[in-house]
Amino acid sequence: MKISPLNLISSPLAVLNSLGLNLRVGLSSEDPSVMEHSEPYDVVLSVYSPEGLMEKQMRIGEIPINSRRFFDVSRITRELIPDLNHLAVIHRVPSKLFRQMSDLSDQIEVKKLPDYDLFRTVVEYSLPGGANGSVIYESPPGLNTRPSSNNLTFTSQIVLSEAVNTHIVLINYSLNPSYKQIANYHFGIYTLDGKNVISDRVSVGPFGITVLDVSNIIPDNVINEMQDSEDGFSAFNFVGYSDDASIMSVVVNLAPSLGGVSVEHTHPPQT
Repeated sequence: MKISPLNLISSPLAVLNSLGLNLRVGLSSEDPSVMEHSEPYDVVLSVYSPEGLMEKQMRIGEIPINSRRFFDVSRITRELIPDLNHLAVIHRVPSKLFRQMSDLSDQIEVKKLPDYDLFRTVVEYSLPGGANGSVIYESPPGLNTRPSSNNLTFTSQIVLSEAVNTHIVLINYSLNPSYKQIANYHFGIYTLDGKNVISDRVSVGPFGITVLDVSNIIPDNVINEMQDSEDGFSAFNFVGYSDDASIMSVVVNLAPSLGGVSVEHTHPPQT
């Protein structure tokens, strides 16, 4: 069978320039399961424009066997897109397969599909001079390559105050380079006792990202009404779904005046 080596281990990344965040990724050449795939890897970065078009694809380094490395994605992408939010994808390719490729778009012949399902990428966001927050995830097998894909998102991590804001980051990525599906994403925000505050819908283009600024979505009077008298925080629940695509979502809680960042993600199902 023919495969794209770039799809074996990949993770879509939201480059959040509008939030002033730096982005690094941590990658390992160690197999977390049975050491079958502990070997050297070449690392490739795909950079998409804010409109979802391929801007540039490049090899950015390698990971020796039994090693771990961080790569500064922001340093590379800001030379191409300095200000706007956009998608990037980090790929790990076994070096023995990378050497068989004359072009990064090449497919190669393999006897059977290798299993890299337990490999993960550390995705780390930070404010300049501040702390960092990170999560680990990867592209699920067959992400948005099947005729029917959908997802459900839910989180209780919506926290607002004078210092803290929450951003919901929606990523519409596919392992199919010809993917063209625009995803309509429906969401609702609720008080902790289940009262619906607002319901709305946004669109996320193929190979694109959409960032929801929660403080600008919830009315000020509702935020003030839900504010805790002791700590000053207003907390909410978030639920979202799409019947058009399997959307990967990242929740970023940001406190610029404190230099603080926390991150979580929802892993999309495939149906």
